Amino acid sequence: SLLQENKMLKSLTTSCLRHSTRLSYQCQSSRALSVGWMDPASGGKQGGCCLLRPQVISGQWSRGMAKKGKSKAKSSKPSIDDLIDELSDDEDDVVDEDQDTVVFKETELSKFLKQKHPGKKAVKGSVPSIKYHEFVEVTNGESLWRELQTAVDNLKSTYMHQLNVRSSTSLDELPVMLEGDKYPLNELAAISKKDPKKLIIDASAFPEAAPNIMASIRESGMNLNPQQDGLTIFVPIPKVTKEFREKLAAGARKKLNECKDELRSIQNKYAKIVSERELSDEVSKDDARAAVAVIKVITDNFITSGDQLLMAKTSEILGK
Repeated sequence: SLLQENKMLKSLTTSCLRHSTRLSYQCQSSRALSVGWMDPASGGKQGGCCLLRPQVISGQWSRGMAKKGKSKAKSSKPSIDDLIDELSDDEDDVVDEDQDTVVFKETELSKFLKQKHPGKKAVKGSVPSIKYHEFVEVTNGESLWRELQTAVDNLKSTYMHQLNVRSSTSLDELPVMLEGDKYPLNELAAISKKDPKKLIIDASAFPEAAPNIMASIRESGMNLNPQQDGLTIFVPIPKVTKEFREKLAAGARKKLNECKDELRSIQNKYAKIVSERELSDEVSKDDARAAVAVIKVITDNFITSGDQLLMAKTSEILGK
């Protein structure tokens, strides 16, 4: 019985080994067929399977090429790094545009230069064109404008407060020099207007200002003749006649001429600064020439404003 059982075990073992070998072969054949290593027409017979030498099949190759092309198409899509580079390039372009466009605060000077140079081409023999930011790089244009404006404003103030047919109120704001500064007369002395024909000025508060008060009244252009008695100054009030009006108008013209001299002095000061910078090679010859020409144009503009103030004041004084 033991022998029979051993034989049966051997036969079962042999049968299992055959089945496992057959199943293994079928699995390898199906795998080879799926990947193209076996010719389907061979039916899995001996010689039809070449597991060690895979065949090159055109269909599989074309599919591989398609996959490769697809991968290329995927690679052609912009990556995150490419997008960041493009954004940085755009930012650089914006920065370059901002550098080309100079931004500055709008001022009276910049508006004036825009009106004088609206972008037209320069004509031969005309004033050289220069932009605002170029002009202020050559010289302090804003400071030039302020000094010229101050001179014209002082002329306007003189016309309003001093050159008036009513002399009794004209001396209140008369500037008087004292210790290097100018002060209104009514801050240095007491002015009495009780007498309609005479003003009485008491300079006892600042005795050292009495001589300067006398000089300021004589040079005021108001056609007044002050008289001094110690620290008291008497100013006769003239009658408002045609002759008085004409002398007052002449005084207004005299003040304008003084203002023009001051304006030309300011012009020459800034033109000299530009010339010195040109000699020291800080600015080019063309920029210096254009800046000096613009300085003259700006000064002429303020001189024209002074002429207009004189015309208006003369008409007021003469009653026209």
